[in-house]
Amino acid sequence: MAGSKFDSFCEAAFCFLEEAGVPYLVIGGLAVIVLGEPRTTGDVNVVVFLGLEAAEGLIRKAKDADFDLDVDQETKRLRQTGTLSFRRSRFHLDLTLASLPFEHEALRRAQPKRLFGRPVPFPTPEDLIVFKVLAGRDKDLLDAQGVLRRHKAKLDRKYIEDTLTSICDVAEDLAPWARLQECLRKAGLAEA
Repeated sequence: MAGSKFDSFCEAAFCFLEEAGVPYLVIGGLAVIVLGEPRTTGDVNVVVFLGLEAAEGLIRKAKDADFDLDVDQETKRLRQTGTLSFRRSRFHLDLTLASLPFEHEALRRAQPKRLFGRPVPFPTPEDLIVFKVLAGRDKDLLDAQGVLRRHKAKLDRKYIEDTLTSICDVAEDLAPWARLQECLRKAGLAEA
């Protein structure tokens, strides 16, 4: 059964991260399933809070833990993009090195949820919206809209707007702000 294979992969991925002592925060499809609206996913996406040297060590640990990867290719990917991808069968554990102060604040605010028999750190709905708006792909924006709809009455919109404003100011890029406004409109939460 495909679902049970994915569940087993998720359990193994979270166990690997915990045994390696990696601070992480789930931000991909699993986070959307837990905090937003149902959708499918075949991977585990996390932000990890490691320096470059520790991340390079994690590549070797993943190889030793029977993830399918080429150590040299992953090291090159890490240095070029700040990302890693460890595979088992058709499933992926995709990791992004934290690089923004916002990500560290999101980790501090994390809300553990019990998943696959263990507490797993998830962002708050507000932080997941910010992650998705920053990513900016169509599916990320749909995910953000789903989280907005599900939590509309309880969301701290000021936190979301202040966080995005700060990031936009530093980046000198208003595109994430415009994406948030579009998500709010499509989720039926735009202010008149």
